[in-house]
Amino acid sequence: MKVLTYVLCLYLPVCVVQAAPLYIEQVKLSTTDEQKLQEAHKQIKDHSEVTLKENLFVSPFHQQSQYQSTDKKSFCNTCHQQQPHSVDKRKRSFLNMHSRYISCETCHFSPENVQLEYRWLNFNETGNKIPAKRITPFYNKEAVLIFSDHELAAQARETWDKKSSIEVLNRERAKLKLRLHTPLSKEGPECIDCHNNKDPLLDLKSLGFTKKEITKLQQHSIPRFFSRFTKEEQRLRMSDLLQ
Repeated sequence: MKVLTYVLCLYLPVCVVQAAPLYIEQVKLSTTDEQKLQEAHKQIKDHSEVTLKENLFVSPFHQQSQYQSTDKKSFCNTCHQQQPHSVDKRKRSFLNMHSRYISCETCHFSPENVQLEYRWLNFNETGNKIPAKRITPFYNKEAVLIFSDHELAAQARETWDKKSSIEVLNRERAKLKLRLHTPLSKEGPECIDCHNNKDPLLDLKSLGFTKKEITKLQQHSIPRFFSRFTKEEQRLRMSDLLQ
């Protein structure tokens, strides 16, 4: 087999061994300990599904656009909902809005000592006339993420659908959850980390934004409004947006 591979490499124009996406490499390197495993077990045990309400008695104040499904699904959507942010009631609507054009890994995947490049990645197939682009981290010219058709997603679904005692099942789920989430950061960056003109996380110019668009994004009033909250229970008035 090794001889055959060598011969093929001699005669083919290019012989490339495709490296696994960086996220997969990080998952393979992830380690667990009993304390983290217990924390993951508790999170699964305490977890409850979030039901999105529709046809509300009082219509939403802001105009809502229907979510456009994509041909390729994020690996995160194997378990998480399409609108994954629910804990921070103050920001969750804005965070979920961002998930329409920013991949999860952009905010939650930043391995140490690794220089990532951010580009637009189309989540629709090539033949689809409607693009569904997301800002996505790349490493060595390859997207770091995987999609929901990856074998790891199938493994996650199989683990979740197993028939076993709830204690045994939750422990298996906890091991998988910890393994998949170890390369990720639970908390993403603050809004102001991107929406500023001094040291923004993303190079908006390289992503194709015009000078006018960059100014609008970096000087947006909403992130500045959120940055004034120093405590979870703190309340600010909408008039503070004008300051």
